[in-house]
Amino acid sequence: MLQAWGEAPIKQFVHEAVEEALRLESALAKLDTSQRVAVLHYSPIQETVEGEPCDILPFLGSSRLEEPLNRFSVAFALHGHAHHGQVEGRTSSNIPVYNVSMPLLKKHFPDQPPFRLLEVPV
Repeated sequence: MLQAWGEAPIKQFVHEAVEEALRLESALAKLDTSQRVAVLHYSPIQETVEGEPCDILPFLGSSRLEEPLNRFSVAFALHGHAHHGQVEGRTSSNIPVYNVSMPLLKKHFPDQPPFRLLEVPV
């Protein structure tokens, strides 16, 4: 997890990641439902971006997004953006995370339409 030290661009980059995590936390806290699903652009875990070039990993997600998912016990999380990563992984609290990037789905499921059908547990 990158920390906010050094030059201004690094501090701003970290600030954006922190703000994104705070927005996610706020949105999850406002939901008055028995189940929560998080739809993200960026990955909250490293596992679903593995396979991407190492140089771009910091730009594909942030582990700061994982904590709100774990705290609010979401049923699962979806994200895109990582076109060469892995199709699924799990948070440290065992919450499923699905990379639903269209190029990735086409590659891993070539005989199926490029989408995932997931059932929200009751």
